[in-house]
Amino acid sequence: MQASNFTPLDKLQGFMKNGAMNNQYGIQFFAIADPEAAAKALPPHLELIDPNAPLLYGYIVNIREPTFAPWYMEGGIGLMARYGQTEGLYFLGLQLSGPGALMGAFSGREGSGLPKKLCECIVVEREGDWGHCLIKRKGVTLVDVKLHMGNYNDTSLSLAQEGCTRENPIVTEGGCLLYKCQMESVGFSNMRLMQYDSPTRFYSWEPATAEITLSSSKDDPWGEIPIVKVLGAGWMVSDNYVNGLYPLLQLTDEETQQTMQYLFSGRFDQCTLTQDHQHYE
Repeated sequence: MQASNFTPLDKLQGFMKNGAMNNQYGIQFFAIADPEAAAKALPPHLELIDPNAPLLYGYIVNIREPTFAPWYMEGGIGLMARYGQTEGLYFLGLQLSGPGALMGAFSGREGSGLPKKLCECIVVEREGDWGHCLIKRKGVTLVDVKLHMGNYNDTSLSLAQEGCTRENPIVTEGGCLLYKCQMESVGFSNMRLMQYDSPTRFYSWEPATAEITLSSSKDDPWGEIPIVKVLGAGWMVSDNYVNGLYPLLQLTDEETQQTMQYLFSGRFDQCTLTQDHQHYE
């Protein structure tokens, strides 16, 4: 297919239709975050589902068959939160690399409000019962996860996807609480809190003991929320797809500016806030 200055309507109508991140290979991990730090990271409209033991979730995967781009690597961390009775994951940040990363980042940010950035290195590797996944950006390893298959760190952890197979996959409901807004010459406007309905179909799941290290760079404060306890992780093959995006709240101009103070670091680098930002190598 050759690009043109004019896109036929029949092709345009297929843009991101039935978009899915298929054949994901990698990990999900779960931990209890420091309650005070986790509460401070949430925008004013959201609350932690469990303020005393806030759940931190993360994933690092090779998305081998996305429907809208070549393969790419992706990972992110977030906190389980709620707005009223609506629960979902509030992403602190996501990183992408690989041939399809640019389209994955742009479609996710502009279409859904996901806080996505591009990074130089994501690793998903496994040998036998041992695994290792990491995300590196601008020379800093933001998250490093070492795994040993067999059991969770916390043996009481139980997840719905356990026991799935290729012949009998298990679908789990999932969703995020995201913020979409417009970027104007005078700042940010028309911000809405959205519910992102995104189930996952699991084809394999292996419980794992995990060692998780989070770190911060000057642009990505992934280490600002200390982990109190690692619950466990799982090595998986899965499909992730989008059922819909639904508005929950329209923010006022004042609320938009207040909320963007929490969202900014997940979407933009510090160089956007200063005139002196040269880097040569």
